[in-house]
Amino acid sequence: MNAKAILQMAERLAQKGDTGALKLLVRQASLPLLAEAMLGWTIGRKAQPFLEKVIPLEVLQELQARPALGNHVNVDLAEDTAISFPWSEERMEHVLSWLAPEPWSYDRINHYAYRYLPLGVVFFYNGLHSGAVGVLKREGQLQAEEVDLGPLYEAGLRIEWRRKGLFNGEEVPHAVLGSLAKPIPEVNHALLLALGEVLHRHGIRL
Repeated sequence: MNAKAILQMAERLAQKGDTGALKLLVRQASLPLLAEAMLGWTIGRKAQPFLEKVIPLEVLQELQARPALGNHVNVDLAEDTAISFPWSEERMEHVLSWLAPEPWSYDRINHYAYRYLPLGVVFFYNGLHSGAVGVLKREGQLQAEEVDLGPLYEAGLRIEWRRKGLFNGEEVPHAVLGSLAKPIPEVNHALLLALGEVLHRHGIRL
């Protein structure tokens, strides 16, 4: 995946204010993380279900800013880009068999999710296995809490692809704040954070 090509396209679309195309581009850029997250059960491990938690601690401490929590909003799994993070093979098999023939329905006691602004991407952080079925079926609606990443970008956070070392040609994502730069191992999360910075800079919310 060429992350820079995706970000360059996002810049061009943002300059034109083409929110429809940007929404599709963000969904396209979410696919690697969606695959990583949804197949975590095959290795007994889930990917990080919180977008901001992949920012290295040293950068977060210097930022002195946190994402802003907002209202609860309605999410439509048929329309919105949503990601869940199942980790147990046994649970995944159970919910696939149980929910495949049934309409997916929101359980307010079990299903918790964030809708990250300005991206408009939804992350389940509880009810991960049944939530994954809703994502797969692209069916159902739920309430999610909005989390605005804007304060992080306002405080100076950038995501840049930089060379890993002096003698290594590989470029990896870094969380950058002034002269401080720390690598982000979670490449697929980093791409979404970088797209969020582009959208925020252009005043666009999806």
